[in-house]
Amino acid sequence: MNRLLFDVTRLLESGLHTGIQRVVRCLLAACERQFAGQGYQVSAVTFAGEHWQTYAELAPHPCQGLGEHAQMPGQLIEPGDGDVLLMFDASWYGEPWQAVDAALARGARLVGMVHDLLPLEHPDWFREGLEQRFGDHLQHMARRAERLFVPTGAVQGRLQQMLERDGHTVPVAVLAHGGDFCNQHASAEQIAEYQGYLPAPASTDDPLYLVLGTLEPRKNHALILDAFDTLWTQGRTPRLLFVGKVGWQVDSLVERLQNHPLLGQRLFHAANLSDPALLWLIRNSTALVYVPRDEGFGLPVLEAAMQGCPVIASDILVLREAGRHWPYFVAPDNLPELIQALYTHVQHEPAPAFHRTWDDVAQKLGTFLNMASRAQ
Repeated sequence: MNRLLFDVTRLLESGLHTGIQRVVRCLLAACERQFAGQGYQVSAVTFAGEHWQTYAELAPHPCQGLGEHAQMPGQLIEPGDGDVLLMFDASWYGEPWQAVDAALARGARLVGMVHDLLPLEHPDWFREGLEQRFGDHLQHMARRAERLFVPTGAVQGRLQQMLERDGHTVPVAVLAHGGDFCNQHASAEQIAEYQGYLPAPASTDDPLYLVLGTLEPRKNHALILDAFDTLWTQGRTPRLLFVGKVGWQVDSLVERLQNHPLLGQRLFHAANLSDPALLWLIRNSTALVYVPRDEGFGLPVLEAAMQGCPVIASDILVLREAGRHWPYFVAPDNLPELIQALYTHVQHEPAPAFHRTWDDVAQKLGTFLNMASRAQ
């Protein structure tokens, strides 16, 4: 039986449940649903040295709202002929190439996902050393993979230019993300728990604006807070909720949040929420405000759109791909434009939201990999 082997090494080591980890978990689960009965075994794997381990089941993250589950130990395997290694995780934090080369020598295939090129294009937005680590990893991947995937056409064009400059010929295809991140509806008890530390749902007279994403430089949280500070100074009373863990290079923002006079009244910050809680918030917010300086895809835009939540988004190519005609677009560095959008977006009548599920993504991946013709 041929195997689709999803690398989850960094996912398990980090314990994170943010963008890349959610992509890996969602696509792994979708491939299990789509291909388990078509002659493929779909498994999570990790690398160490030249060895691989496979896991009968990937334990859910606590934030998925599925309860606490310990990850069961893996078993050694030797990927080889008929197997496909999918390196969609943040594997640049590890040293996968000894294990990858051993698998390729036995006949395995390798495909990778380049989520974005931002560590190379804007290294000042990230922790020191990431530019070199990420760049080296990309070069190794480009020399070994039979295909690279990217989430948007905007990233595709930039990556192709970079690869051509460096003499690589690996093809690059767009495999856009899905927006159905959670199928667990919050129970009455969970909603009561959320309301114990989160603001009340939005209403016409008491709007609530939601901001999703790790607190980091490129996400533009300070601009959003500037806009709401202006509204509050003018006597308006919208509520603003930042949801995301504290990242890097945001000391001044964190200090500003912690010392804000409206913290706990009009301004809120929460982290480590469960997926059902996020789904509840998206469905009970006036709008999602998502104005990063740049992105690889912008999952919150599609996820909010698929729930019918209005979106105010940066007018950048990747978010126009992710959101299509649903968001109200603003320039990511234009404070007056963002303030005006907060005044007027409720009257904006967006086109019907675009829907793409992770099962749709899995089916497209299967087409790219010619899985039907290779299944046995």
